[in-house]
Amino acid sequence: MRKRKSIAQRVIAILAVVLILHFAGGCVVLYELEKANTNYIYQLTGELSHASILKMEDQMAGIQDILYDIVVSPQVQEAGSTILAESAAGAVSTMKYSSSMNVITSRIQQGIVSDHTIVCANFLDMTGQMRVIASTRYYRPSEEVVMQIGSLATQEQGKTLLLDGWEATGDTNILILAKEVREKKDLSLEHIGVIILYVDMEQVCRPLTDVHNGMLVLSGQNSTLRYILNDSQDILAQYMLDFGGNGYAIRHIGRDRYFVVHFSRPGQMFSYTLLEPYTHLFGDVVQAFWRYAGLLALCGACAMVLAVLLAHRITGDIRTFIQHIRRVPGESFTQMPLYEKQDVRDQDVYDLQVAYNSMSTRINELVRDNYMKQLLIKETQLQAMQSQMNPHFLYNTLNSVYWMAKAAKMNGAADMISSLGLLLREAVSHKEFVVAMDKELDMVCHYFIIQKHRYEERLEVRFDVTAECSHLVIPKFILQPLAENAICYGLECRIEPCTIEIRIICEGQDCICQVRNQGPAPEPDLIGRLREGTLKPSGNGIGLLNIDSRIKTVYGESYGVDLFREGEWTVAQVRLRCMTLEEYEENAKKADPGEPPGNQEISR
Repeated sequence: MRKRKSIAQRVIAILAVVLILHFAGGCVVLYELEKANTNYIYQLTGELSHASILKMEDQMAGIQDILYDIVVSPQVQEAGSTILAESAAGAVSTMKYSSSMNVITSRIQQGIVSDHTIVCANFLDMTGQMRVIASTRYYRPSEEVVMQIGSLATQEQGKTLLLDGWEATGDTNILILAKEVREKKDLSLEHIGVIILYVDMEQVCRPLTDVHNGMLVLSGQNSTLRYILNDSQDILAQYMLDFGGNGYAIRHIGRDRYFVVHFSRPGQMFSYTLLEPYTHLFGDVVQAFWRYAGLLALCGACAMVLAVLLAHRITGDIRTFIQHIRRVPGESFTQMPLYEKQDVRDQDVYDLQVAYNSMSTRINELVRDNYMKQLLIKETQLQAMQSQMNPHFLYNTLNSVYWMAKAAKMNGAADMISSLGLLLREAVSHKEFVVAMDKELDMVCHYFIIQKHRYEERLEVRFDVTAECSHLVIPKFILQPLAENAICYGLECRIEPCTIEIRIICEGQDCICQVRNQGPAPEPDLIGRLREGTLKPSGNGIGLLNIDSRIKTVYGESYGVDLFREGEWTVAQVRLRCMTLEEYEENAKKADPGEPPGNQEISR
């Protein structure tokens, strides 16, 4: 069963749905605003960082050019050839070796001072000895680290080796560039040594860090280098940010969210990742969202309170009205009280009150009318009980008159009195609704006895009844009114004697009862016009309709009364169904077992 909801519940549910939809719409708008703002910041960051990144890449290319110029410089090549020649002769002069090394270090010194980002340089000769050429810092790695760098640089076969300088210097911002020096003379390509440059990445990235205040991560294209700048709290030391290409994202790093932008292009030495705290860029949007949410929650709470109060106010009148209806008495109901509350505030409830009062007034009128009808019925029943003695008094009186007429030898008067008494007895008796055909014919005979003494020779009566019809049933007092009509409209309308014939025959399953007279012809379609109401009944017109209605009640709509002219005869015909008293009672019980026979239509 579907659960019913009150008006207050429906109002609150509708309001809640509206607020949720409104909140969802606001969230969508704020999301689109944030998305558009994020795209704008990404594009702006790209535009601002592009020039700085190009400058950094050019500077790194310049450092590699410096290293290349040092390697191929005539001073370094000549000094290196001298060292190789002495080494090949098997006798290395300490003076010539020192002089050659001084030339090499001097040339390296000249090269690194041209770029302030190169803070130190090392030269590792063929024998494994190392010279330190300091610019602004002094780095002398351990022998093991130096040999490792030299071995890696030699494996690069003339290419520049890029290494993280943390292991060699203990400084996270140092980049090591190492390049093998080979002899060009006679294309011998003999190993002379390895030049190692120490580059301060913090100074190299200064153009970018001056533009971008957030954290900066530089990653080598071969994933062996990683430099983190502007990370004063070492937030990124334990995180690896992996990007597959250019783009941006919102990342959770530690406890905070960051706006992360990644730039990576083919041919660049590094890929660049910029990180900015989310609240620095989108704090206004976040605050606007929470302000919107708070304002919506406040408005929603106020709206809910107002809705509850309004619904309670409306339903208060309705509840009062329902309580009034429940106070209406039940079985002892005699009058429905009006609802006369004056301070109804809701128009719909007021309209309901007006409609209820109108209905109550009408019901009270109907109850009063019904009460009066019940009183009238009781009074009628009482009068009927009081009049039960009258028929007996009349029968006794007629019986006394009958014997007085007999004693006076007035046989005609005695016969009329006897017939009148029998007719009167049957007329006031309500014990039977249908009677046997013989009994109905007896009552018609008694009626004709009275009329025969009245009209004497002017009236002639004939009966033509088949034997098979005598045991059938017919509604009580069907033929007598038709006989009375025959006298009224046949005999009394002519001077000559009149013959009235009662003919009863069977046609298949039907019984045809005709009362025939020699009177004038009836009006055309008299019965039909009386049924339709197009002809105002006069005389016994109502009696014909009453007979027709009683027959249809018992036998159905296909049976009834018909009035027509046949030669010189005016015929009042009644069509009945052939039925014995036993068949009638059995069919009546089948039609409605709870109703006594007499008021049912018999099914065919």
